[in-house]
Amino acid sequence: MKNLKAFSIIGLITASVGILLYAFDAHLNYRNLFWAIGISTTLLITHILNMAVYFKVAGDQPYKWFK
Repeated sequence: MKNLKAFSIIGLITASVGILLYAFDAHLNYRNLFWAIGISTTLLITHILNMAVYFKVAGDQPYKWFK
């Protein structure tokens, strides 16, 4: 249940970032060097935030596939 909650929060964060990037026309300007650096930094921060949220919500023990 913790994993489902964590994945839901991660999905909301990722979708929000995706919508914001789309709203700022990042998909049209990704070939510009400054846009590319900004987009990649945004995606890297999103990834780090997603990992932090997962470990905060789901705990530090990995998901057990076999019990």
